[in-house]
Amino acid sequence: MPSVVMSIMQGPFCGALTTMLLYGVICMQTFRYWQAYDDRKILKCLVAFIWILETAHTSLTIYAVEFYLIMHFGDIRNLEYAVWIMPVSYIIGFIIAYAVNLYFIWRVLQLSQERWIAICFVIFATIRYGFGLANCSLSFFYPKWQIFRERVYPTMVAGWVLSAVVDSAIAFTLCLYLRKRRTSMKRTDSILNRLLLYSINTGAVTSFCAVLVVIMFLVLPNNLAFIGFIQVQSKFYAISLLASLNNRQRLGTTKQTMPAVEGIARSPIPRFSAVKTSQQRPSYLRPIEVQTSLVMDFYGDGTDTRSDGTTKRSEC
Repeated sequence: MPSVVMSIMQGPFCGALTTMLLYGVICMQTFRYWQAYDDRKILKCLVAFIWILETAHTSLTIYAVEFYLIMHFGDIRNLEYAVWIMPVSYIIGFIIAYAVNLYFIWRVLQLSQERWIAICFVIFATIRYGFGLANCSLSFFYPKWQIFRERVYPTMVAGWVLSAVVDSAIAFTLCLYLRKRRTSMKRTDSILNRLLLYSINTGAVTSFCAVLVVIMFLVLPNNLAFIGFIQVQSKFYAISLLASLNNRQRLGTTKQTMPAVEGIARSPIPRFSAVKTSQQRPSYLRPIEVQTSLVMDFYGDGTDTRSDGTTKRSEC
């Protein structure tokens, strides 16, 4: 009995624990986004939509583990069948992955201005989404795990291989067009390097999960370890979306204080250190703050990265 329970429920149980941990990260990122940004309505709706789906996904994942390990504790025969909650939660995960893929494809379109690239990505992402829905739908007709595995073997492998390829290709294309936006400005290139790093990490994590799903599905035929990685992958999609939105402020906002020359207002022109005064400042002159900002729209989608510089002690 312990070996049967372990082989069937160890993957889903570990996946549920990791899912709950990552859901906390998603809630924190979502709260930070709503507090810090006033983006266009479509982006706010997308973030709200993703958070609602992630909440439902986490709830169903927890309930599925409770169904097997608590409500039907000791019922070995029941472990051989998939409860309807599990495919429903996976369908929600595929919807999240598809929505996030479309968001990054939109960014690729804004960077490249090549519609055919975006269309190709949309087609492949849609095919991958179709494979996921087909596999989940078959679990309703073949609820027994052994029969389900035999029925979905080709579509399961093809769908997850395609998932890894699509995620890697989108991340590679983002990196390619971000590199083309390099300039001779050190500050701008530094921000671009960080955006390149985020793009690589985004594609690498989700692609790695897809590869692990395929490996576990092929290597462990009598084990449901692959389900744990399916549960976790949707969380990584949501985190990658929220991180790309929240990191705009951290990447682009810095405050720089320029050296002061008493009696001369601050400006981008070179300062003249020869201008000095030994007289005391008149009482009617009050210090003011001059703030300059540089807006860099790397993606061309209106989600700007702002670099602020603040200068103090200017007088008038």
